[in-house]
Order: sequence, then structure tokens, then C-alpha cells
Amino acid sequence: MTRILRVSIRIPYLNKMKTTLKNTTMCIEKLLFNQPGKITIKMEDGRLFIIPLRYFPELQKLSVEKRKKYTIVNDKTILFAYSDVVYHLEDFIGLEGKWQER
Repeated sequence: MTRILRVSIRIPYLNKMKTTLKNTTMCIEKLLFNQPGKITIKMEDGRLFIIPLRYFPELQKLSVEKRKKYTIVNDKTILFAYSDVVYHLEDFIGLEGKWQER
């Protein structure tokens, strides 16, 4: 008779990492337009996302001064005073379909 022995191995740093990432929320601190043709999104945790404006033609049409007139709503949504488009953080980081799931 063959016995099957099941062994459960716990790797502490993996369990901790999984929990840490799951509970992390991404909040926009501010937007920067200090690089020509790019938008920089500064997150509250210090991360920076730098994205070419060519992916956002509505914003690219605006002058830098008009781009600087924005409001951050609910930590993840950006409204520009001179644009009718509502932008979500996911739009800028390549997960544009995800914001609708919130």
C-alpha cells in the first residue's frame, strides 16, 4: 500500500507580500507637466507614472497652463477644467477597462 504524504510549505515573505499588495490602494497626489509631451502622475506612495500625451489627444491639444487646471476626485479620477473627458488612473497605467469594475 502506497501512502501519499501532503506537505504544506509556508514561505513567510510570500504570504506577507501577497497581503501587502492586496491591501494597497493607489491614490493620486498630483499631476506634473514638466516634461514636454508627457504627463507625470505622482502617487501618494511616491511612485511616478510618466506617460506620453500622444495617447490622450484631448489633453495634448490643451496648453500647459490649461492642463494644470485639474481636480482629483476620489483619489483616482481626474477632471480637467478645459476638457469634457473624465480620466481615471487606470486609463494612464494601461488598465482602462478596470475602472468600470469599481
